[in-house]
Parts: sequence; structure tokens; C-alpha cells
Amino acid sequence: MATDDTMHGGSQLNANELFERFTLIVGEVNTGKTTFTGRLLDAYCRARKARVAVVDFAPDIPRPDVKGQATDSGIGGRLKVQISPHIRYFHQRIHAPRIMGRDENEALVFAAENERRIARLFNDALQIKPDAVFVNDCSLYMHAGDTTQLLEWVKQPSTAVVNGYYGSSLGDSLISRRERKGMQYLMKHCDRLIRL
Repeated sequence: MATDDTMHGGSQLNANELFERFTLIVGEVNTGKTTFTGRLLDAYCRARKARVAVVDFAPDIPRPDVKGQATDSGIGGRLKVQISPHIRYFHQRIHAPRIMGRDENEALVFAAENERRIARLFNDALQIKPDAVFVNDCSLYMHAGDTTQLLEWVKQPSTAVVNGYYGSSLGDSLISRRERKGMQYLMKHCDRLIRL
């Protein structure tokens, strides 16, 4: 059974608590999931000189939030990764289907394209045989992908730190329902669950 924590902005997590575990970070839009994951990545890399793959699914969308108001964080922020010989960063252009799609059919087309791109990203990332994988915005894969496959990829390295959207602000649609079901599956199979 996963350890379930509700964290706040100032909360700290010891890097040793990440080793040889699957840590999942969930929360609504703009709750700091990416920032928190970045802090954990920094802490992990300071504590251990290990080979790390950072797989970033953050979508490429304009900065305004879902209500059309400009924000500093916006939706889909990428992880800030320090340049290091131990860290490899993997990212491709990813769509935000619910925001960019003009209707549900177009959103599903974007989701299917994302699924193929994300599968290639993980294939490339796992070829370096990382000791740890850090994944930003995993919920994008669940719009069209197989959650059990995602779990297999995440479990290959001994350490995994993964974040994803789990909320209601992006509405109810087929994509949202798939995403929610997928995130619930990961929540049941992680070692540590952090809710922001």
C-alpha cells in the first residue's frame, strides 16, 4: 500500500525517501507539481551520482491559463533541468488536446499523436539504462495510451518520480475520464503518493 501524503509548498522530502521507489505526485492545474518534481530531481542528483532520464511530456501551449488569464506558471510548464553528464533530458512537441482541439474528435487525434510521440520518448530514455526516471505530466499519455504500459516503463529503473494532473478544472470528456482512470491506476501501484 502506498504512503499517501498531502504536501504544501514549503514541505520537504528527503532524497533518501526517493531511492528505489515509485513516487507519484498528483494535483490540480497550477498546484506546483512541476516545480516540486524539479526540487526532488535536484535533491536526488545532489545525493547520488546516478544516471537519470528526465522524460518531459509538458505540452507546448500558450501561457494563459484555462480561464484565459495570463499567469507566470501557465499550463504545461517544463521541468528546469541542470546540465550534467549524469542527466539526459527527453522531450518532443506534445499537444494539449483539451485546450487545442476544436472539438472532441480533434482532441482525440491530438491525443493519439501524443501517445506515439511519448512511446518514442520512453523508448529512447530507457535505452540509456537509467538508475532513475523523472517524468513530468504523465497524465498526457493516458488520454490515448495504455496505463499498464506506462507503469512498466516507469518501473524499469529502480527509482521513479512521476507527476500528473488529477483534478476537475479541465472538464469532463472522454479524454478526461481516461486520464482520471489511468491516474487512479497509478495511484494504486505507486510506493508513495504525494497530493499537492
